[in-house]
Order: sequence, then structure tokens, then C-alpha cells
Amino acid sequence: IKALGDNEWLILPAPAADPKWGVARGRAWGSRQAYAPDLGGAFFCGTGIHGFVKPNGQYMDDLWFYDINQNRWICLYPGAHCKTLKLKLDKHGFEINDRGEHVPVSYLSHTYGNVTYLPGVRKYLIIYKNCFWWTRAIPQRCEWLGVPPDKRGPYNNGNRIDLSARHPLLWDVKTGKWERRYVAGEQGPPQEKPGQTKYWNIGLVQYIPFLKKTFVTMGSKTWLYDHRSNTWADVKVARDPDIPWNHYTLIPQLGCLDTKRRRLYTAASKRFLYFDFANSRWVKVQAEGQPVFGNSNSAALHYDTAGDVVICHQAPRKSGKRFGDMYVYAPEQNTWTRPENTFPVSVRTKYMGQHGFYVPGLNAHFFYIAGDSANKRATMLAYRYKVAGR
Repeated sequence: IKALGDNEWLILPAPAADPKWGVARGRAWGSRQAYAPDLGGAFFCGTGIHGFVKPNGQYMDDLWFYDINQNRWICLYPGAHCKTLKLKLDKHGFEINDRGEHVPVSYLSHTYGNVTYLPGVRKYLIIYKNCFWWTRAIPQRCEWLGVPPDKRGPYNNGNRIDLSARHPLLWDVKTGKWERRYVAGEQGPPQEKPGQTKYWNIGLVQYIPFLKKTFVTMGSKTWLYDHRSNTWADVKVARDPDIPWNHYTLIPQLGCLDTKRRRLYTAASKRFLYFDFANSRWVKVQAEGQPVFGNSNSAALHYDTAGDVVICHQAPRKSGKRFGDMYVYAPEQNTWTRPENTFPVSVRTKYMGQHGFYVPGLNAHFFYIAGDSANKRATMLAYRYKVAGR
């Protein structure tokens, strides 16, 4: 990886499987995965096929970690065992086991942009989004959720469980356990209405090191979460009539933090924006050669610190096309360029999705190419846009 040249790809050896749980499966709408610099890898989770149960009987609400240095998968949580799962609700309406430990079930839906990593406390943070597709796989869940027998159909979770995104879900690296953190008050992302699959809790989540807080934006609403005080604060954003938020495909899902300019870039469809933290506003970027971006199912957006550029890697949208279309935005020049496509032709990409992250210390972008809820013929690759200092 260190030897990579400009605009060069490297097919890595197949990552070693977890000794007990095997290899992570791909998942739709999951191109944005959270890198943990102090751990030397990235967390990996999210729904794939709706309601998918793995061959071993585990529901695919699992959690994985890709260890870069060892090139291996570590299964942190294998997912709920559909036949034997038995839980109850605590006083906050959170699911727990008999030991009082939080055990989230069908907790995220697709990844979208709803994940980040908090390096100071070594916790992986998920903005809780209820996923409704568990009813066939885990019907006994209706018992502890208190759903009446005549109401036990798709998309019905009852009224006892707290589905609010206000209470974040965390994986504690130190303890190796889940934590659904109760946050008092009314601020923060609201609760989805019972029985409805609204797209409200689809958004972009990013830990901001210069604020030491987590930035959460969903449509036109924005908040900051302070893990130390366990509080939410509304962020007043200057409104711009040229930036509508009226459809979930236009809601930020792709995102990357420009630490040099203190901007959070995001892209959706034909829009490319950044959040200006100094002035608390979204800025619409318009530059020649700007691509149509897609969303977290078809593109990945990374800030490349070595090149001081934003990289957008596009997945093919038409049959016969291949991965590797790169679009590069230079903030200083406000221009887009398109490097030659050097993606390895030997990599299987048909019916495959991408999951990516950037590692500043290696100056390399990592991409896991895998099918939805599948791991056969999956490939891990590294890519370098430009050698540092060149």
C-alpha cells in the first residue's frame, strides 16, 4: 500500500475471516463507513436485503471491524439469533437481556450516513434508526414489545419501545458491548411515528474534532451532540431557498470532513454542498465538470488530506460499465478533474456495491466491493490518488 503511485489501485489479498463468524457481507446504501485512526481500521454495519437472515440463523443486524494492519475481519457482534432471541424493555423503553445489557435489534436500517467514530472515548456511534423488516425473522419480538396479536404485521413496533434517534446507539470498544444512551430533554432528532416508515432519520453524522462534538444533519434540521455532557443542542442554520430538502435522495448521506478549511462536504444527485461551521450555513458549490453524485448506494465521498482534494468514486449505473470512475474536486481552484479510470478489470463488480473509507496515515482509500447481503467473490482494494508531496 505504501508503494502505490499516482492514480493507482491495489487488489489486496482476501481479508482473513473471523475464526467463528466468517467474512462480512456487503450491504446496500452503505458506501460510507467509519474509520477509527487509533484502532487502525473501520467499523462496518448496516442492513442489506430487507429482513435478511444469514445461513447460520443470525439476523443481519451485525457489527464488524476491518483491521487494516492484519487485513482481517473481526466480528464484534454477530447479530440477533432469530430462534433464541429473548429480551425485555428497561424503564427507558430500550431492549435489554437478562443481565441488563443493551441488545439492539434491527437497529439501523441501511447505513446511509448515520455512523461515525468518537476517538476520545473510543466509541462507535450510530444515530438510531428503527428498521421495520424484522417481523418475519423474529416474530417473538412482538411479545416484549407488547404488540397485540391482531396488530402483528409489517412495520408495527408497538408503542412501548423508544424509537427516538435522540438516544444514540454506541459500541464501546473498551467493554465490547452495546450502549443505548438515554438523553433527557426534547432536543435532538425526533422519534419516528409508530407504524410509519418515514425517511426522517436518514442523514449525515460526523464527529467534529475541533468542536469535540458530533454533527448530525437530517434534511433541513441540524444538531450537535456532546458525548461528555450527554446533551443535544439545536444548530441554527441560515436558510437558503436554493437548497431544498424535500426528498430523501436529496438528503445528505455522503459526507467527508475537510479539516483544513473546517468544512463538511456532502453530495446528493446534482448537488454538491459544504457546511460552513464558522457561519453556520450550507454553501452550494458550483464548479465546472461537476458530476451527478448519486447517493450512499452508488457513490463514495472522501477528503484526501495528502492531495487536499475531495474524491468521489462512482459505482456504475448501467450494465457493461465498471467501477473506478473518479471525480476530484480541488477546493483551492474550485475545479473538478477526472483522472483516467485505472480500476483493475479482473475485479468482479456485477451486482456489487462499494463500502469505503480513507486512511490519512497511509494516504490510501479503501474500498470493499461486495454483493448485497453476500460475501462471495468480494474484494478489498486500496487506491491512491496522488503520492504525498508530488
